[in-house]
Amino acid sequence: MGVKIDKILVKDLGPIKDFSAKLGLFNIIYSRNEKGKTFLTEFIIRSLFRNVKRWRLREGGSGKVIVSGVEKDSIEFSLSSKKKLEDYWEKDERGLPPSMANLLVVKGGEAEIEGTEEGVSKFLIKEVLSGINILDKIDADNNISKTIKSAQLSNDLISINKQGEGKHYFKIKDELEGINKLSENIESQYTQGVLKTYKIEEELLRKQSEECERAKRYEAHLTSEKISTLEMKLNKIPEDALYQMEADLTLSISKIDDYNKLKADYADARNKSKDFNWLQNVVIIYKELTEQIIEKPKTNLLIIGGILIAIAIGLVLLGPKFIGIIFLLGSLVPIGVYIKKLHNSSKYIGQSEELYKIKAIFKTRIGKELTDLALLQTVLKEQEEYNSKSEVLKGQLEDRDRELRKLHSSIRQKLFTLIGRDIEESQWNPTLRNLKQKNETFKKQIADQKEKLHKLGIDETDYLKEEIRIKYSQEEHKKIESKLKDVQEKIVNQEKQLENLKYQVSQQTKKDPTLSWEQLIEDLRQKREGVENELKDITSKIVAGISVHNVIFRLRKEEDTKIQERLKSDTVLIPLRELTQRYNKLTLEGEKLIVSDDYNDFDLKDLSTGAREQIMLALRLGFSSKLLKQDTTFLILDDAIQHCDWEKRKLMVDQLTAIAENGWQVIYLTMDDHIRDLFMEKQKVFGDKSFVYEEIGTSRP
Repeated sequence: MGVKIDKILVKDLGPIKDFSAKLGLFNIIYSRNEKGKTFLTEFIIRSLFRNVKRWRLREGGSGKVIVSGVEKDSIEFSLSSKKKLEDYWEKDERGLPPSMANLLVVKGGEAEIEGTEEGVSKFLIKEVLSGINILDKIDADNNISKTIKSAQLSNDLISINKQGEGKHYFKIKDELEGINKLSENIESQYTQGVLKTYKIEEELLRKQSEECERAKRYEAHLTSEKISTLEMKLNKIPEDALYQMEADLTLSISKIDDYNKLKADYADARNKSKDFNWLQNVVIIYKELTEQIIEKPKTNLLIIGGILIAIAIGLVLLGPKFIGIIFLLGSLVPIGVYIKKLHNSSKYIGQSEELYKIKAIFKTRIGKELTDLALLQTVLKEQEEYNSKSEVLKGQLEDRDRELRKLHSSIRQKLFTLIGRDIEESQWNPTLRNLKQKNETFKKQIADQKEKLHKLGIDETDYLKEEIRIKYSQEEHKKIESKLKDVQEKIVNQEKQLENLKYQVSQQTKKDPTLSWEQLIEDLRQKREGVENELKDITSKIVAGISVHNVIFRLRKEEDTKIQERLKSDTVLIPLRELTQRYNKLTLEGEKLIVSDDYNDFDLKDLSTGAREQIMLALRLGFSSKLLKQDTTFLILDDAIQHCDWEKRKLMVDQLTAIAENGWQVIYLTMDDHIRDLFMEKQKVFGDKSFVYEEIGTSRP
């Protein structure tokens, strides 16, 4: 439900002494001529609206008009109400214009929406369909001067004629530039403000320097403590002990090498004399065996004897028998010798086998064939020499072993004394290297700390044991000292120039030079602030004027196109077609609104009064719908269709009925019986609750 008038209460209003009506959706208020119908319309206008210049309204009367749909609760409007409907419309997110009142009210049969010849102006059309009319007001010469409109803005620079606002702009700008130069001179040439800053900086730097000095004394104390701690650690690993340990380990390596060499020589000698004892025994046995054994005769003697026997037999059988007998006797000699040797060798067959075994063992042990006693004796002599050498080496090895065990025991004990635990022999050298490295590290750290202590240059009696949280930095200390010296020099120079500068400032400000610096600078600051504000104001005005004028200029180019498009919208044209049953098109030509049917275009002022009433009512509905979008409100129609012919009247009442059925509240005031009767016929459409009939000054029929 949109905005509706719920109730009207009136008293002492022209011919109306007392009137009250509770309204519905479709309302007809009937009055005889001169009985107060138009007075009531004017009262409603004066109670609800502030924007009433459109009408000539009479004073008088009292009462209330109760409206719902504006806020959560109903609102009572009266002639004295401070807030009118326009005040609520201003807050409406749809941005309803002040001319809304013109659209919602027809007074005294005045069909025109505005009191012009055409009945509606381009201004109102723009206000309804584009809102650009507001910009027209803004762009008026009394708001934005011609000087500003002709000005230009480029890269934040204003180009404007030196007249009007332009003249004032350049005057203020030059004045501010002069003040700024003076202010810059004061800032750059030793103002008292700068002097105070220097003195504050001096005090801060002095405190920082003192804090650095305390940190330096504390740093000297910490450094001295570090040196003592490092020296204690260094003393726990004496250099002499490390040197002795290094010498012992070097000696150990040398002795181990010597021991291993002797051990290798001993092993070699032992290997080369391993058969010495066996050879000693074999030589005796071999000698005895070789002296007793006769070798077995060779078969050569038998062969020779056999050959001689064969020859003898041949000679006996074939040749001279005498010679054959000689050969036969000759064969007996080798055969006899063989038999004798064979007999002698058979006596020592066992000794020969034992000698064979000796030779075989010799071959295995020595790797040579045993041919005779001389070879055996030679090998024995060689192994005897190596055996004697191994005995000597064995004694030397035992001596070296005792020395090494004694040396290693000493090394192990010394290391235990140094590090407090026993370690494996394989870790002796790494441990020594680690201890030496630690000592070197301690010595380097001690040297670094002593150098640092020397650079700090703090006497031992000035050491500060109290903890200082800041870390001392010599570089930072020097920077602070340098800054302090620089600031002190600036202060001296500042004070020398102060009196001369004060005189110059007093001349510029036209103030008494005996005034304090603070007062002189404050006077200048206030003057600059005032001029700056004045320049900001005039600059803002010019920039805003240029910007707004340019925007409005662009929007105006688009305005007519947008209005023409919106005049073609169904929201505007449907009420026109339905109420007139003829006209179907609206266009804007210059300042005039043209209405058209299928064949012709018409200027509104050229139409009959009845046609104008129809068109104006259609425009009221269309424009109001355009503004309200999906919402609805009331229409107050004081004989708005009285000039229409009777056939058109019925059509108009039907259309008003239709819009009431869509949620619009229709309040029709009339003195015409025919119109009254047409409205009364609609009672059956709405029923008693939504249909209201009231009379003014007569009894209800």
